[in-house]
Amino acid sequence: MEKEHIHKLVQSIFEVHDEEGAQMGCEDCGCQLDYIAELVASGADLHTLLPHVEAHLRCCKDCREEFEALICMIRAQNGGALTNAG
Repeated sequence: MEKEHIHKLVQSIFEVHDEEGAQMGCEDCGCQLDYIAELVASGADLHTLLPHVEAHLRCCKDCREEFEALICMIRAQNGGALTNAG
């Protein structure tokens, strides 16, 4: 249920770009990148979920590298390869 709530929240944040056809910037993309990475790491399809984010990640090397690193960390943590030290 929590993933569905996060999914709807993230989609609503980016709906403005879909409606206006606006180009997404790094700040817009980065502010929710951790939530998006969590959804994708759990099996969500980024193209279906948020095509404007996917388009930005294709064009922006910095955001794409951060996104890919987040996904790797989440998958490693979910698989038990990483543990929280604390």
